[in-house]
Amino acid sequence: MRILVVGGGRVGSYLARRLAKAGHTVTVIEENPDHARQVVEEVKVLVFEGDGTDIELLRAANVHRADWVVAVTGRDENNLVAAQLAKTLGAGRVLARMNDPTNKATFEALGIQVIAVTDLMVQVISREVAVPGLESHELFAGGRVEVIELELPDGFEQRRVTDLDLPDESVIVIVARGDKLVFPRGDTVIRTGDRILVACNVEQVAALKEAFDVEANGR
Repeated sequence: MRILVVGGGRVGSYLARRLAKAGHTVTVIEENPDHARQVVEEVKVLVFEGDGTDIELLRAANVHRADWVVAVTGRDENNLVAAQLAKTLGAGRVLARMNDPTNKATFEALGIQVIAVTDLMVQVISREVAVPGLESHELFAGGRVEVIELELPDGFEQRRVTDLDLPDESVIVIVARGDKLVFPRGDTVIRTGDRILVACNVEQVAALKEAFDVEANGR
């Protein structure tokens, strides 16, 4: 996919590196010359130096061809404007980093999907890309709750649900075992090959993976 990242600081360069490594075509817009140069040298992607809220610069970066535009500057107002302009200019989908939770209502009012956890941005985008062991399906409650589907890997030690060290803010919704669907109880035993639908707080995804012995996908 074609992904345009607005903001090439610590968060933006990290995302660009992760996404480029996954095989996507990544372009970055960064206003700070030093940060822009660093992204070019370290991440090896196309970088436009300038303001990500500049319409002409967005057009030069082919925003209309982007499958995703991810706005991750350190300023919520810039992320909001960049995401809104990207939608207007024809980007496929937009996602914005939210730094201040008090701005949540503003983002929601304009229909901009937001998320505060950097790694989860990669997973949201990866709903359209295979991620070994873990596939993100939906975000709820303003991006605070995620419902994911997870396949238990080879070597998983079968155990009862009550014996799993799950994060407090998570719950197993359903277990698919071949053609059979199981609505789990505490004494339900899960094992290798089961596919599990789990709802959890977005900040608990890494801990959830650990509970099911799923690799952290390069984290």
